[in-house]
Amino acid sequence: MRIANLQGRAVLVQGGNALDIAEASEGRFGPAPRAVFEQWEAFTAWAGSAQLGEGVPFDEGQLDAPVTDPRQVFAIGLNYRDHADEAKLAHPDDIIVFTKFPSSIDGPNATVKLPSDRVDYETELVVVIGKQLH
Repeated sequence: MRIANLQGRAVLVQGGNALDIAEASEGRFGPAPRAVFEQWEAFTAWAGSAQLGEGVPFDEGQLDAPVTDPRQVFAIGLNYRDHADEAKLAHPDDIIVFTKFPSSIDGPNATVKLPSDRVDYETELVVVIGKQLH
């Protein structure tokens, strides 16, 4: 089971088709993607037992971030020695923690404008605390 955010609505993705969760659950789960995650146990029980339709084809370019309004986004700076060395910065003695605005999150196919004179790319990792993941 794959869950996605298709133009602001939570959907189940099956092959190349998307099934609107709010419609398929007859309103039991709201259309906002975060609503599904906030009711995860009930949602997975429903999704595992419900007779779900096939959904409709969709364009992957319409996918947005799984949750566009997270409550908190924390990041850790200079957590790789190689990155600190590359940037010619001292290795920190303590973890550098900072936050990011929700507006910094975008969908998987979004265009990001990068200034040509200053770009420092990094790989990002997301960790969900308080829930068991697979």
